Amino acid sequence: VLLCHAVFLAGCGVYGAASTGFAPKAMHSAWAGLGSGGSLVVCSVMAILPSRKMYMIGVHVALLLQMLFTGVFVSQAYRSYGVPEKADRFPLFVVMGAGSLAALFAMRAFKPAKKKAA
Repeated sequence: VLLCHAVFLAGCGVYGAASTGFAPKAMHSAWAGLGSGGSLVVCSVMAILPSRKMYMIGVHVALLLQMLFTGVFVSQAYRSYGVPEKADRFPLFVVMGAGSLAALFAMRAFKPAKKKAA
């Protein structure tokens, strides 16, 4: 789930920059997408390490990041709604917010079941 979300965010960020012809004023979209995706890749690597402590840190930091990303993208969508200068960014913020929320729910859905005490 984390790697899919990372690729999704990086792809959306690069798409946002590409939609303006990689204009210098829009390159922050690519860097933000790649940076947020990169942070989730780091968390996913931590989550597959054999150490339980690293696994727990990776998963919980990833959950916090996913909540943060969802909040940021929903907030950006709300702030850009109905603003003519930001009309081109609104759909991208909606997609990124919805994708981040879906990834957060997927993390919850795929949470490992607790082992029953013997």
